[in-house]
Amino acid sequence: MKGTHFLWISSAHAFVLTCMIGFLHVFNFISWHPLNWTKRLLFYPTAPKELKWVFTFVLIFIAISVFMCILLIVKKFPAIYTSIVSGFALWVLLEWLIYMDFKHVGWHSIPILTVILLITRALAETIVYYDRTVYDDKRK
Repeated sequence: MKGTHFLWISSAHAFVLTCMIGFLHVFNFISWHPLNWTKRLLFYPTAPKELKWVFTFVLIFIAISVFMCILLIVKKFPAIYTSIVSGFALWVLLEWLIYMDFKHVGWHSIPILTVILLITRALAETIVYYDRTVYDDKRK
């Protein structure tokens, strides 16, 4: 995958995921605050909220870029299976990073699980599409 496509795809998915997390927080679909990681790590505790959202976007962008590199390795597997397995793994990792245990996992975790599964599915399908359609002509 070309570098420009890689950056555009990962930045678009990072923007959508950041907006979805903000949406879930504003309408109280998640019980945790998306910017609490800045307080816990003492990362600019007095910074404005907009700057913290920008840092959250950058963190999500980096995570999605790493995830896309992993998906490039397993692009020959069906996208549905890789997206479901990796989405659940990312959800478990996120829940563990937020609560440090699994006692809080319940019905209130379904919205973030759904968002993560949607993003991983879109990323997996995008990788497969670019591999089979866009770059297939250049290999022949």
